[in-house]
Amino acid sequence: MKAQDEYEPSEEDWKLFDELAGKSQRGIWGDTGDAPHDSQEPPLSNYEIEVRQRRREVERLLTGAYHRPIPAAQEPLARRLLELSTAYQPTELRAVLPRLRDELVLQNLTLESDTSTPKAVPCPDPAKSQWTLYEVWQHQLARDRADTSSKGGQANHGGTLEERERRARVMTVLTQHKAVLSLTKHDWQDAYDAARKMRSGATALVAPTPTPLNELLTDDPELRTGHERVSALVTSMKQIQEHARFLDLTDVRADDLIIKPIEKRVTSRSRDGVPFSADDTEAIFSGYIYQGALPTNKTKAYPFWFWLPLLGYFTGARTNEIAQLDTADIKDTHGLACIDFCADDQSAFEAKRIKTGEARLVPIHPRLIELGFLEYVEQQRRSNQKKLFGDGLTYLRSRLCLKFGETELTRRER
Repeated sequence: MKAQDEYEPSEEDWKLFDELAGKSQRGIWGDTGDAPHDSQEPPLSNYEIEVRQRRREVERLLTGAYHRPIPAAQEPLARRLLELSTAYQPTELRAVLPRLRDELVLQNLTLESDTSTPKAVPCPDPAKSQWTLYEVWQHQLARDRADTSSKGGQANHGGTLEERERRARVMTVLTQHKAVLSLTKHDWQDAYDAARKMRSGATALVAPTPTPLNELLTDDPELRTGHERVSALVTSMKQIQEHARFLDLTDVRADDLIIKPIEKRVTSRSRDGVPFSADDTEAIFSGYIYQGALPTNKTKAYPFWFWLPLLGYFTGARTNEIAQLDTADIKDTHGLACIDFCADDQSAFEAKRIKTGEARLVPIHPRLIELGFLEYVEQQRRSNQKKLFGDGLTYLRSRLCLKFGETELTRRER
């Protein structure tokens, strides 16, 4: 099988070739002529013919016709086109050169934009001139709460609000507590890059005792925050950056930066888990939900705040498995109260999933029964609740007292 060249020389090609090589050589491509070569110019080598042909194609592109001289202002562009097109055959140049020219022009425009004097950010309200990203987040939160015309914005309930507040503190540390008005494009880029190196469980504090950036980061991949939390942080940071643009505190957009997707991280912590230490356990069950005086600014609590850590402690189940439980999963089996950790049909609404398919029936620990877990389950059933844990709030009394059915949990022990 022989490769076939579908290129058909045009009349302009013949004319160009006649000019470059002399009419007596036209027979190479078409007519066989024996006319004597009457030009005094010595015959050109194949290399010289190709060089001239490439030059003529560049002339045609930049001037619109052959034999027109390239303006001096476009000579640098012509030289670059010749350099970049050396990998292509002369017969391909007519199709390739326009694309190369467009890329060079766009590249030149980008370089000119980067080296030009940065645009001045409009002068904002002087009261906002020293705002960090934490104050920008607070402003956004207040604005969302004041806007009653939309259901969007940041959630007000405890867990989500606390997590967003934590992210705002982390963002502030990542930007080294600088005023947003002073952040350059490179400062923003550095902050997004640093987010990838966050240490798992690191504390991020703002004024009056700001956390230094180096305490938040680590070069050890095994100690870094999981990819899901980092992705959520980056998304929140983009939103706060956009709100800062709305406040005229910056003109840098997230789209102006190089923010690559966060790759999935598999470490020993995510793969095998890390057991809680005695100090960890003590810290979890020493909170006001379980013991001690009730803070004066707390009036409500979610039931899962109380029950989920206890169920995890006494069953060893994963957090997601506990959170997915239905009231129907609490069963009496041969006179023994059990929790049925099982998956649902995947086509079912709110289908439960069990990691690695480890369905199992776990007896309920006597201490959970003593603390009133079964009464809580029965209360959920009487309220026609499908899920064991929902968003229902329980109002707190002068002492923390979570009442479920007939049992009051006034003593909170592990």
